[in-house]
Amino acid sequence: MTKKTFNIVTDFIEDASFINWVKKEKLSDESFWEYWLENNPDKKELVEEAKDIVLGIQFNKIVVSEDKIDFEWNKFKTTIEQKQAKPVQQEIKSKIDYKWIGIAASILLLISIALFKFSTTDTITHKTGYGEILDLKLKDGSLVKLNANSSLSYKKNNSRKIWLTGEAYFQVDKKQTTNAKFWVITNDLEVEVYGTIFNVNSKQEKTQVYLEEGSIWLALKNGDSKKMLPGNFISYSSKQNKILAEKKNAIAEEQTSWKNGTLTFNKLSLEDALKKVTETYGYKVVFKDDESRHSLITGTVPTTNIDICLQAIKKSVNVEITKENSKLVVIRK
Repeated sequence: MTKKTFNIVTDFIEDASFINWVKKEKLSDESFWEYWLENNPDKKELVEEAKDIVLGIQFNKIVVSEDKIDFEWNKFKTTIEQKQAKPVQQEIKSKIDYKWIGIAASILLLISIALFKFSTTDTITHKTGYGEILDLKLKDGSLVKLNANSSLSYKKNNSRKIWLTGEAYFQVDKKQTTNAKFWVITNDLEVEVYGTIFNVNSKQEKTQVYLEEGSIWLALKNGDSKKMLPGNFISYSSKQNKILAEKKNAIAEEQTSWKNGTLTFNKLSLEDALKKVTETYGYKVVFKDDESRHSLITGTVPTTNIDICLQAIKKSVNVEITKENSKLVVIRK
């Protein structure tokens, strides 16, 4: 990642990382420059000028029919003629005509551009409620399993850039001919991939990523980037601005068993285990004693039915769990 200083326009346009960011060619550079701008707001005008030089001023080509222009022009012309109380010389009238022709054409162009942009930024969103899991197949052929109490969205014309809230399991279709990238974006980080299998969980003010197959890059909100290999697990919080946990050989079942309707625990505290249950069903957990809070649980419990799930947990750690409206009350037996 670039480390030099940027004081004039040429510093930006001669920097490969800046060019990658402007042209959206590398996700890690995009994350770095967004972070850099947040910390250098006084350089915003220089950055915008440099971006214009790199990209050039490009407008969408909008074709306005002659009939439409004639119709709008006649409306303007009629309005002008009605407001003219006195006759004017043909030369002056001609100048006014040309002025209003330009205005009419400009208005039509702006309206067309606005409509064009609006039509290409339509967003598709999928949401799940508590206790619900949704299977999706995206337009590019990628498969996504969306966990309970989660949502994902993407632009109608680009299903390979996903905004995720909650948890999802991805099987990304690799585009052999174009090597088209695939992104998953959360509040904490961005996942960049070509084709692979991985799990992303952005609940509880952090994002956890587990890679099952292939390789991916993470662009953290603080500007750092991480490469992940199969079996790697990372938990990162932008709020705390640090990596909370990192494993090279994480147990797959602990990270992805939810997609099969179960939760797998390996010497996990009862408090953390029930957090996973509440992610699925939305209950608030109340512990009546600290001893039960720190009890360890190992095993697999079903999540398709909350009552069966709680029965399995109660037997594993010898506690009593009762449902009281929206609460799960836990007490040692």
